[in-house]
Amino acid sequence: MDGRLFSFIAASISAVVWSSLPALAILAIILTLAILLWCLTTRNSTLATIKSFVFCFLLGIFWMASVGHWQQTWQLQENDFKQGVWVTGKVKSLIDDKNSTRFNLIISRVDDRELTKDKLIRVSWARPKWPVKQGQVVQLWVKLKPPHGLANQGGFHYQQWLFSQAIMATGYVKAHENNALLVSNVTVRQRLLDSLIELELTTMPWIAALSLGHRGLLSPDDWSLVQRTGIAHLIAISGLHLALVASLCYLFIASALLFCYRVLIKTQNANFYFISVLITLVATLGYAYLAGLGLPALRAWLMLALTACLLLSRIHWRFKRILLISVGAFIVLFPLSLFGQSFWLSFGAVLIIGFVFWRWPVKHQGFSIKGWFAGMCRLQLALSLLMLPLVAWQFSFISVAAPVINLLAVPIVTLVIVPLCLLAVVVMLLSLPYWPQLMMLIDWGLQFLIEKLNIMGAWPEAAYSIQSIPAFVWLCFSIATLAVLLPRGLVSRGWPVVFCLPLLTYALTPNPRDWQINVLDVGQGLSVVLIKNNQALVYDVGAAYPSGFNMADTVLVPFLRGKGLGQVEVLFISHFDNDHSGSLPMLREKIAIKHVYTTNDVCRQGQQLSWQGLTILALWPDEPQLYNDNNGSCVLKITDGSYSVLLPGDIDATIEAKLVSRYASALQSNVLIAPHHGSNTSSSLAFIQKVMPQQVIFSQGFMNRWGFPKEAVVERYLQVSPKMYRTSDHGQVQITIDSGSVDVRTFRQNIYPYWYAN
Repeated sequence: MDGRLFSFIAASISAVVWSSLPALAILAIILTLAILLWCLTTRNSTLATIKSFVFCFLLGIFWMASVGHWQQTWQLQENDFKQGVWVTGKVKSLIDDKNSTRFNLIISRVDDRELTKDKLIRVSWARPKWPVKQGQVVQLWVKLKPPHGLANQGGFHYQQWLFSQAIMATGYVKAHENNALLVSNVTVRQRLLDSLIELELTTMPWIAALSLGHRGLLSPDDWSLVQRTGIAHLIAISGLHLALVASLCYLFIASALLFCYRVLIKTQNANFYFISVLITLVATLGYAYLAGLGLPALRAWLMLALTACLLLSRIHWRFKRILLISVGAFIVLFPLSLFGQSFWLSFGAVLIIGFVFWRWPVKHQGFSIKGWFAGMCRLQLALSLLMLPLVAWQFSFISVAAPVINLLAVPIVTLVIVPLCLLAVVVMLLSLPYWPQLMMLIDWGLQFLIEKLNIMGAWPEAAYSIQSIPAFVWLCFSIATLAVLLPRGLVSRGWPVVFCLPLLTYALTPNPRDWQINVLDVGQGLSVVLIKNNQALVYDVGAAYPSGFNMADTVLVPFLRGKGLGQVEVLFISHFDNDHSGSLPMLREKIAIKHVYTTNDVCRQGQQLSWQGLTILALWPDEPQLYNDNNGSCVLKITDGSYSVLLPGDIDATIEAKLVSRYASALQSNVLIAPHHGSNTSSSLAFIQKVMPQQVIFSQGFMNRWGFPKEAVVERYLQVSPKMYRTSDHGQVQITIDSGSVDVRTFRQNIYPYWYAN
């Protein structure tokens, strides 16, 4: 049974590395083969085993491919994205922000069309007509887009996250007098959150996370603290908290029933053990509801339910089978969760805990503080060490202080803070008068804990951002670590060294002699990063928005750190429009910048700089104060003598004509960043013919309101027949130049070409 489960799971997990879905015709062939294998009979036990393994493998492929095709079939119609539409649905998200509201909506109707299956969309509403709350049924006028996200190395894969959450569209609510609240019902979770917010406690965001699983109130500084100290698992209601609640609930119910039996009733007419376990399951399901029935909580509850069934039926399964059945069941019930990070982090942690208890089994010799503390240290160190490759691969970040910090934080949070939070929520639900005082006590305790965490997290060596390293290298390192921890004699001691070689080789690779042009996907804006000799030159930094969302935190800093770059040596700002310079203050806060050049100083016509062996020529402006922001853009040509890139900012055709008149054929460049994102006021034919680019890159937003790049602009470039790339379609565009050879790669087609992320 275990082998067949493993075969099904392995086949399902393979969907993570598919570049495209198998065609429906291929699916029919796979299903036919699976049915034929099922019907095939053989008396040879080896052949029968192979047959069952292959059958389960084909079943896994068929299941995940079918899920992918279902998701594509259930998408909204194309016309729903071309114009505003009326949607009717139920608010799914907890809402906490009164100024700018973003929430998930389960819609059942689009315009006059009743949907055969409810769909989940994610929308923002800048100025809502009424306080939006979870549970309300609303009718809204919305502008939608298909699921899409910025696509860059080192950045968060938003489109993949949307897919893993089964979100079919994103967009915003448009102001309209007919936007209406149809049903004003509010969920219990929303009422609890509103009551918490009214208290205005110092640590209210942390209490909301621990009590209700709502982490939307945590600030960027809070998240930075969580990352540096490695306590993310403590503020997510999942296995650790659910196990604690189950233990406390079982002890309370069992003790109460035992008291009733011995003192009040004095006769046993029921199976108290069965009743205690059943009530515990119901109580923990209620706790999972408080967490919003999120996937981590559901995973933990399903494993708890499976364990309870085994205990009640007195069936003994080994840990391996319990884990395989849990993973298999979750793939069947929630197949899209395979494409989210939490699936791998959760089951990775469970697997490591199982390994620790197998490697160092608990000896039943009575309880001792020394033994308990030794076990906690061993478990925490093993978790930190064995989870390191997975965390480093996913986040390019390592918290060195996490093992020590968790030894202190885990007991305090799980044994003190979480039980108090649970008690406070129960008191709130029962409308008893003392819950504010209880929340204040929790607030005081959390203030003390966060103060200590800030002290430990402020240690300069507490955490490191590391270079992005391929998954295969981290997999080899994981195998090496596991081999070291295995009992002596199981594997040769030489194998860990062998499996560490890829990481050592990767770390000791000499500095490349090539240089690289990276046009980042920053939506409707521009940011270009040139890399040579492990140094970075940046041209423009993208936009920042009133909500706090900005391209420095979202794109630039993760990209630079993923490349192992701790500073920006040279930064050029073409002009001061938000979409080119808005993220500059945020970038300054997060990373060191040695030199910043603008049209106010160095970037003037005729200036020339040398950087890492490259020549930087400033072609424009002559007198920036004579022009508007766009036409006063800093225009640069950067070349190594044989290969060059032209960065024209947002100039229009009038400035292009001046450049053609002044420089003529000297404008010729291999790569051209299309002026003004592909606006029809730019990219004149005369300019294009003088530049004669081999690659043209449009940096523009997905389905942007201006329709960039304009069709007329694209047609003009086609007359010169260059290869054209759009960051909205291709994501980050990376051009590597090495001794005359040129390699062009795009994020969506080459770097991260997986079907569920594109």
